[in-house]
Amino acid sequence: MTLKQLEYFSLVYEYGNFTKAAQSLYISQQALSRILSSLEQELGNELFDRTHKGLQPTALGRELYAAAQPVLQENARLNEHIREFIRATSGHLNIGLAAGARYLNTRHLWSEFQRQYPKVSISAEEISYLNGEAQLKSRKLDLLTFSDYQAGEDYIQQDLKTWNRALIVPEGHPLYHCDRPTLSDLNGERIFFCANPMVYQNLLQLCSRNHCQPEEIIRVSDTLYMYEACQTEKCIGITIEGYFSNIFLPMFGDLRLLPFPDGALPYTVTAIYRRGHPMVKILAALVDTMRAWLEDPHSPNHD
Repeated sequence: MTLKQLEYFSLVYEYGNFTKAAQSLYISQQALSRILSSLEQELGNELFDRTHKGLQPTALGRELYAAAQPVLQENARLNEHIREFIRATSGHLNIGLAAGARYLNTRHLWSEFQRQYPKVSISAEEISYLNGEAQLKSRKLDLLTFSDYQAGEDYIQQDLKTWNRALIVPEGHPLYHCDRPTLSDLNGERIFFCANPMVYQNLLQLCSRNHCQPEEIIRVSDTLYMYEACQTEKCIGITIEGYFSNIFLPMFGDLRLLPFPDGALPYTVTAIYRRGHPMVKILAALVDTMRAWLEDPHSPNHD
């Protein structure tokens, strides 16, 4: 009895027919049938009754399936462990950039790190918040940059840089000539906000704690659209001072930037990686490099 036989038998058991199980394995139905028949011959008993309703597991089939699952699960964990070990010792890191991509998604940063660690190769790509979180948990990513999020105890989370959030106010709006708005000034306002679901909830909680009730908070997925909407609809928005405002504000002459009330709701980019990662020291060094990169005002990529 081999692991391959047990794996194939389990799929037939779960699907209830050869066709779907064979398709999931990318082999022919005939090949799968031969493998299962050889297992039955080895055991001297049938594992399924072939009926007009399909395959029905015998008592032996049910017992074998239940007994095989711990073995197959342990084998899957072993394979994952070995694949991770090979990947770690090959010196390759997969980086997901769900936050801070504007500054961090540059080959100059990774080249600078690889000068210190020439045997480490890096793949980095911008990724959505939901995909980033899922891929970090499934170990497809070694490190993820995130914002406005607290990782669990299984992860190391280190701050990279914090920016302040600010209000975008169109000319003609009552707040346009106000230098220091307060949270109460947000009462009854329609507010455009481009942010992930976590910080959106943080904003709702902030307003609730301070008895501030905007008329509507419109969460959008595109920052440029948020600036355009503030200008055309004469509504206020919430942006990231310096991070997005340096790009978009010069494009809109009748928009003004005001500090977010009381300095609340900062935008902090963090790096998250798994405790016990086989390259944890390398990842810590990479975080230091990323932090230094973000703090360097003379970097050509910060223009």
